[in-house]
Amino acid sequence: MQKELKMYYKIDLNNYEPRKVPDYQKFTNYNDIKWEQIEIISKELDNFKDSFGKDWQEWKLTDLRDRLQDNWTFYLVDGGWAFIDYNWEIPKLCNRYVFPNNRDGKLGEDLVWIRFNDLKEQGYDYCFGFVDNWNTPAQVVSRKFKGFVETYESLDIKKK
Repeated sequence: MQKELKMYYKIDLNNYEPRKVPDYQKFTNYNDIKWEQIEIISKELDNFKDSFGKDWQEWKLTDLRDRLQDNWTFYLVDGGWAFIDYNWEIPKLCNRYVFPNNRDGKLGEDLVWIRFNDLKEQGYDYCFGFVDNWNTPAQVVSRKFKGFVETYESLDIKKK
C-alpha cells in the first residue's frame, strides 16, 4: 500500500497580528457542547463526502469526546469547525472543515485565523499542520497564508 503524500506547514506567529473573525465557540470539554450542536456535527459527519467521493475517515463523533479529554481544543463556527492538538512540541492544526453550503466564502480562511488568533493570545510563536495531497481545497486556502507559512515535505516535530 502506497503512503499518502502530505505537505507539511510550519507557521511563524511572531509577526502575526490577530484578524477579525466570525463568532465562534471554543471547547476543551465535551460536556460543554450542547446536544443540538452534537446533532449538527454528527449529521454533517454522516453526510460528508470529500470532493473525490470518499467517506469521511478523519474522525468520528466519539473521537471528539476522546480528543477533548486528551489536550485538544475544538473550534465551532456556524458552517464549520477545526481542532488544535496540544500534544506536540508546538501546537498542531487539525481537521479544518467547512460545510459544503459555506464553501463559496472565506470561512475556511477564518477557521485558520481563529486558531492563529487563539494561539497568539496564549503566547505561542509557532504551530504546524499538514494537508494531504488529495485535498485541493485545503491546499488553495493554505497558499493564502504566505508570509506566515513555510512548506516542507516532512517535519521533525515530536509528540510530547
